[in-house]
Amino acid sequence: MNKLDKYLFKEILKSQFVVLLVLVVAFAGQTAVKLMTEVAVGALPPRLIALFMFYSMPQFLTYLFPLTLYTAVIITLGRICSDSEMVVMKAVGYSSKRIMMVVLLLGVLSASAVGYISLTLSAQASTAAYALEKQALTDPEFLPIESGRFVNFGKYNVYVEDVNNNGRDDKDVSNIYVIEMAGAGGPTTSITAADEGHIALDEDGVRWLELKNGRRYEYMPDGTMRRARFEEFKAPVSANVTEDVKMYRAITMMSTTELLNSDSRIANLEAQWRISPILTTLVVCLIAVPLSMVNPRQGRFARLAPAILIYLAYYLLLLSVRNFIKTENLGLYPGLYLVPVLFMICVALPLNMPKTYLKHIHQSKIKGSVLGMSFKKSSDKDGEDK
Repeated sequence: MNKLDKYLFKEILKSQFVVLLVLVVAFAGQTAVKLMTEVAVGALPPRLIALFMFYSMPQFLTYLFPLTLYTAVIITLGRICSDSEMVVMKAVGYSSKRIMMVVLLLGVLSASAVGYISLTLSAQASTAAYALEKQALTDPEFLPIESGRFVNFGKYNVYVEDVNNNGRDDKDVSNIYVIEMAGAGGPTTSITAADEGHIALDEDGVRWLELKNGRRYEYMPDGTMRRARFEEFKAPVSANVTEDVKMYRAITMMSTTELLNSDSRIANLEAQWRISPILTTLVVCLIAVPLSMVNPRQGRFARLAPAILIYLAYYLLLLSVRNFIKTENLGLYPGLYLVPVLFMICVALPLNMPKTYLKHIHQSKIKGSVLGMSFKKSSDKDGEDK
């Protein structure tokens, strides 16, 4: 690499780092707000926020890396063009092909980083996050029950006047009120009150609320009420997880090799989704370079708005194709690979065509239209003469 190559490489890399830092801070702040909301309603212990944010970073970086490189190329080359540096570089023989080679080199490095994050780290982070979530849901140490507040556990709402911690494995509670919204065919609402209780795990890891010496009131659909006393009452208070959520978690925790070797349509689609950011990184490099070449009078951000629109169109189309494949309205192959190929043919190649070639096509069209008009006029004149 010569000095101009190194200069261009460093400038784009510096811009990419700054844009990446800004976007990571923005997404991390959004994630922190979401986690703080869960903490406020008692669904998550406060001390686990940092770990959940850390495990969510690979997913963010998978989508942010192509965007940061795309934006960095647009901003950096736009600045070089607006400051007339590009005029000087081309005057000393620095061609557009050389610029494309430098950008593609950076694109290959970014695609390698994206590939490692998407194909390897994302599955490991999902596995660690699920293990942490399971621990928070089943371990009484993280149980979000506190004195004098309501806590929701699926279909149960629990109010406890006093909580006594007995260590890592259990908690004792006193003066407990459990409100349950029953399903169809049963009582509309039931309220269970007890003087004392206990929360612990069984051998299967299910969290149970055990109440002693209490009363139970059931309000029936016809307006009547049934009342009963009990010596011991036991109810599971672990969060309910649907089958779709379980399947999604299982797939996200699978390695990319397992996804590719699986016979499941959803698993193969997840593998394509992990591979697509690698292709996206290379495609956006080919689109960004010609878009960033602006006239010095236009300003460095002249092409930024249309560039962002192109990027949004790319990802919206990618998400649409993914949803169509999920609903079996499209085949699994070519699948998500169709989107980068389509943008390569319809967007990247036309933008990178030589201006002389485009000018020749344009002139040919004008010439053809002029000849057509001349032929029409001569035909009309011959008709008048006859």
